[in-house]
Amino acid sequence: MPDPASQDAISPDTAVGDIGAADYPVREYIGSMAGQLAMMARWDGDEVLAGLLEAVVFRAAGVRP
Repeated sequence: MPDPASQDAISPDTAVGDIGAADYPVREYIGSMAGQLAMMARWDGDEVLAGLLEAVVFRAAGVRP
């Protein structure tokens, strides 16, 4: 974790593109979470919601816009 007193610390007004997106696998996290939620929705009997969440999994694994 960066030292808040150092110049490497991330300030609240730092642009998202400035913090190194490669260091934060957001798309992978979203895809993984959506996959788990899809399984939960299917377990609960909601195939429509499960299908929508699976679409998120595929989109998150795709090429970045």
